[in-house]
Amino acid sequence: MKNIQSLLCMAIISFALCVSFGVRATDIQVSPNGYSGLGVVPSATTLGVGTALVTFDPTLPGAKNTLGYNTQIGFGLYEGLELVGRLATNDQKCNMYKAGACPKDMIRDFSASLKWSLPIKWLKDHDASLALGMNDVGGAASYFKSYYVVGSKRLGDFDLTLGQAKAMGDQALLSGGFGSVGYRPTSWSNVSVQRVGQNSWVTASAQSPIPFTQASAYLTVNKRLSDTPLTEKNWVGVGVSMPLDASASSQKVSESRGVKGAQAAKAPENRLVQERKPEELSSALATQGFFNAKIGRQKDRLVVQVENTAYVWNVMDAAGVALGVVASTHGSTGKPENFEINITSRGIGQVQLSGEASCVKHWLQTGEVCSSLAIRSLLQRNIASVTSGEISSDGNSADITWSEGSVWSFRPEIVISPTLVSTIGTEYGSFDMDMGANINTILPLWTGAVIETNKVNPLGIGTRGFEKGGVFYGSRLQSIINRTLLHQIVSVPTLNTQARISHGTAYTVWQGNQIETSTQSDNGRHRLGLLKGDFKNDALAYNNEKKYELATYRYAHDDRISTVTEITQGKFWGGDRGWIVGQRFWHGDTALNIYIRRSRMTERSPLVSFAGIQFSIPLTPRQNRGVEHAAIRGINQWTYTLETKVFDKDNRITGGFGEIPKVGDSLLQYFNRDRTSTRYLESGLVRAKSAFNELIDTNSGN
Repeated sequence: MKNIQSLLCMAIISFALCVSFGVRATDIQVSPNGYSGLGVVPSATTLGVGTALVTFDPTLPGAKNTLGYNTQIGFGLYEGLELVGRLATNDQKCNMYKAGACPKDMIRDFSASLKWSLPIKWLKDHDASLALGMNDVGGAASYFKSYYVVGSKRLGDFDLTLGQAKAMGDQALLSGGFGSVGYRPTSWSNVSVQRVGQNSWVTASAQSPIPFTQASAYLTVNKRLSDTPLTEKNWVGVGVSMPLDASASSQKVSESRGVKGAQAAKAPENRLVQERKPEELSSALATQGFFNAKIGRQKDRLVVQVENTAYVWNVMDAAGVALGVVASTHGSTGKPENFEINITSRGIGQVQLSGEASCVKHWLQTGEVCSSLAIRSLLQRNIASVTSGEISSDGNSADITWSEGSVWSFRPEIVISPTLVSTIGTEYGSFDMDMGANINTILPLWTGAVIETNKVNPLGIGTRGFEKGGVFYGSRLQSIINRTLLHQIVSVPTLNTQARISHGTAYTVWQGNQIETSTQSDNGRHRLGLLKGDFKNDALAYNNEKKYELATYRYAHDDRISTVTEITQGKFWGGDRGWIVGQRFWHGDTALNIYIRRSRMTERSPLVSFAGIQFSIPLTPRQNRGVEHAAIRGINQWTYTLETKVFDKDNRITGGFGEIPKVGDSLLQYFNRDRTSTRYLESGLVRAKSAFNELIDTNSGN
């Protein structure tokens, strides 16, 4: 009777929360046991594609000491595939090497879990799912490791789940048969009764969007019905979900290939192109952040060349805004006006758009396909477009009569980004870090050439582990000039190849040179990269040279570069030789890279292996116009890595392996973060239209 009353009580709480929130909840939460699912039992579905969740529960299911801190971050990587990272500990700060400093049966476990929902159409057609999962993989300690298979079936407002698990860890809660019965009293609440072996739980949940954001929050109320202390008796969990793609609310990715298919993808809204006079083109471009645009004519065609420094998330944002400006000045002249827009980066051609202005204006305003609009990469040879035939321009600028502007000018940039030194899930603490600011000063010299100086400024933001006397004090950030380098980029589009040569000082005291190249296939699916460097530190008597050479092969699984496999092999900065295999998932401009790395210093040394996940995001406003003669912005790709040793019996902190040297933004960062093929650009025209809708300055007459 008491258990029934508890169930009713939690259901009432859930109803009250949902009524007060008054919104629709999602179907998926993350269990404190490391996978998507309500309560302690996994569901047979996975986190939605492009969804990220951060959750916290004050219980460690299955642990000898169940009271603690259970923090998780989950990602919907791909259709039917999820990854959940988990940090489980009884105490956040205690030193596990110090006797008596930690609670009894103390654990601190940093691990990952994967779940794959099988793509069986028949099951989906019948509101059913079947999934395979592995829990608590990676790391030297695997307290909660288990493998499982789970199936589910929806019957109206009820969800039935059954599964079987094989426990591998000595504290794994998921073992043997398990199941649950869930009931959805409303579209935004859920109640579930669950059983694992001879133990039972009941859970209720509710979810609400967070005002003025794309995120939502949820709360779970949990009660253990059985006496075996596998979890806390009662606990409340919280979580926040958000889209990985910050522009997801404003665009829908086309599944079609080619220019017309991408144009036809439904945009969320249409916006009028306000009319301007043709002679206002230069000032209108400057208002949008395209300073000193070159404007001319080639026979009967308008030719515009702009340098893109204002839209570093994605070059398609620059394309959409530039199209909007040209349509506003030349889309209502009373006669057909053909145009060509060339978008450059460091003065090097990156993207070319061509079409008829009134046709493009109609597309921007209505979403109807413009048959004359074409786009291609200027970093590749001019091959036939996928659907629209050869692009009109022959690439010959000799017969262009320029009337105004100069696309190259001395316009310095200051790029500010955070830098972070951190450890996670060590015996010394759950999370230790030291934060600083990277300040890059970039001075353009001529086409493709810049001088870059990077300074690191500690911000005094961090944990005690990095303070004086702390265990990580020697690895703290210090105020230094990290690098001063001259970079020269060269593009050879006839060979689909770009190269960057760098000379100067890196890592404060190492002087030398580096060359980096990138060559891609005509369709952009295959790319080969080479990296070779030679640096020397004359202040050292021994080991004073750094010679490294790496080769990278990248394969993109579709034209939109949404899923990428990358293999890197060779000699790293530290002198170790080995390889890295990574699988990268793109969600808009956010990239998640799951990788495994193995290397060793000598042929007789043991291999050292790591597995991890990298987050790469643009850390700057989507639009940052700056002023005519200077720009201050954030970085277009900020990367943070979480990794752990694997295939080893110890979990000691081990550095210096598999390091790819950082000598400024990579060649791929310069050019739209490795998204430069004509097919990628064609598939992204819906993004260009969204950029016109959202980014073009309404106060400039557009």
